[in-house]
Amino acid sequence: MTTRQISISEFKAHCTEEIRQVEKGEMALKLTRHGKTVAVVLPPQTLAPSSTLKDWIGSGVGSIVFAPDYDPAEPAFAPEDWNL
Repeated sequence: MTTRQISISEFKAHCTEEIRQVEKGEMALKLTRHGKTVAVVLPPQTLAPSSTLKDWIGSGVGSIVFAPDYDPAEPAFAPEDWNL
């Protein structure tokens, strides 16, 4: 798949044709304003047809790392600071 860079004003003038090309999977678009990329338009990705809760559980393992001296089981504040 190729990526085409196009200004926002040019995209605005030809958006229907540009989106049709992206929809076919033939290309991706980088939309620019004053030469800087402000958006990327990609064709839709095919999702796994049988995504279940079983597949989702555990999918974030290893994605959170605590500081060495942090204990997530400890209260965030000292008991004397609690307003009861």
